[in-house]
Amino acid sequence: MAALRTLSFETCVPPMVMIRSLRELARAGNWPMKRIEGSKMVDRWAVIMPLSQFARTIGLAITRGPFAGLEVHCWSHTAGSAGAVHHSVWTMPKRLPEKHIHTLVQNWAVMMPRSPFRWTWGERMTIGFLLPVFRRSRKAFSAMGIPVGKGEWPQSGLGEWPPLEYLMDEEE
Repeated sequence: MAALRTLSFETCVPPMVMIRSLRELARAGNWPMKRIEGSKMVDRWAVIMPLSQFARTIGLAITRGPFAGLEVHCWSHTAGSAGAVHHSVWTMPKRLPEKHIHTLVQNWAVMMPRSPFRWTWGERMTIGFLLPVFRRSRKAFSAMGIPVGKGEWPQSGLGEWPPLEYLMDEEE
């Protein structure tokens, strides 16, 4: 079995929007893909004890091309009494160069309708203002080379998508 690499992002953007953004990038590169649906067990805190629940996941798997083997799973989950945090987990073979993954994630983040790591004041109040989710999200996106400072989103200077080495011919 091939060794896998995993990236995890907590965002304020709903799962359908995250998958739609990735699907648009894959279509632009002419990469064949398939839809994935499933469920994931998550914990929800009720007063002082966790309750296990299942969250519906949606995802996309790229089957051929430069990112063959990449799978993205997204879901929403309410950890406390109100407000959902949206998760995106990327699983890919280790053979994929890190530079290419950074480029894909940067373009994916730019395709979002709003900054995926910046919650509104109302969202933070609903979810829980002091949770570590907000800082962890900014750090994860920053590690991918996405500027997370105030006024730096959307990222500029990414160039045309897809780069020529990512394009797949029609007959492949």
